[in-house]
Amino acid sequence: MFTYSPIRSLLIICSAMLLSCKHFDEPENSNLVPQAPNMTIEDLRRQAGDRRLSITEPIIIGGYVTTDDTASNFYRTLCIEDATAGVEIMAGTYDLHNIYPEGSYLTISLAGCAVGTHYGILQIGTEAAAYSNYPTDYFASRVLLDKHIKCYDLHQTVAPKPISFRDLQPSLCGRLVNMQSLHITRLSPSNENGEWSGYNIFADNEGNTIAVYTSTFASYASQQIPTQQVSITGILQYGKVDGVDMYIIKMRDEKDCFACN
Repeated sequence: MFTYSPIRSLLIICSAMLLSCKHFDEPENSNLVPQAPNMTIEDLRRQAGDRRLSITEPIIIGGYVTTDDTASNFYRTLCIEDATAGVEIMAGTYDLHNIYPEGSYLTISLAGCAVGTHYGILQIGTEAAAYSNYPTDYFASRVLLDKHIKCYDLHQTVAPKPISFRDLQPSLCGRLVNMQSLHITRLSPSNENGEWSGYNIFADNEGNTIAVYTSTFASYASQQIPTQQVSITGILQYGKVDGVDMYIIKMRDEKDCFACN
C-alpha cells in the first residue's frame, strides 16, 4: 500500500527541479554529432558584402567560440571562427561563457536570421528595424537562440592569428588576432589616468597605430595600461576612432595583454 511521505515528495520535487534547470542551462543537442556546415564564414561574408541580408535559404555555418564575456568587454555577443573567417553572433543574453564556453563548437542555422557588417565584422542576428543604425538586432529570447544555434561536445582552443600592420585587411575583422611589440602612444580623450577604459592608441616601433577598445563596464576598465612593450590579443575590428577610420583590437580580458620578452 502506498504511504504518503512528505520527505519522499520533497525529494521528488527537488529532483524534478534540478533536471529542469539542467535542461534549460545546457544548449540543446549538446552531445550530438554536429550537422555539417554547407557554407564557410568567408563565403557568407563575401555573399553579404556591405548589405543587410535576410536569409531564407537553409544555410548552415560552423565554428569554434573565440570570445569570453566573463570580464564584460563583450556584451551579449560572442564570436566564432572556422578555418576561413570569423563572425559575431548577436546572442542577446548574458553570461554567455556558461552557455557557449570558449573553444566550444557551434553550428548556426541561418534561415530566418539576418546578417550585416558592423565595425568591419559580419554579424548574425535578427532583422533590425528599417530606421536602425545597426545592421542586425539581438535574438529576442533563449528559445529563438536555441532554434538557430547548437552547441556540441567538441572543443578546440583557437590560437590567435599572429599579424603585423602589413597584414591588416578587412577580411580579418571578426577573427582572433595577436600583435606583438606594441606600446601605448595616446590615451582615450576620456581617460586621464592611464586606464584601459575607452579607445587607447598603441603603436609599433615604426609608428604604425592601432586602437585597443575597452568598455567602461569591463571588470578591468580601471586598471592601469602597461607602459612597456606588450603583446595584445583580441577580436579585430575596423571603424572610426576620434573621427578617423582605423583598425581596432577588442580584448576579452586583461590577460590578453602581456609584456613582451
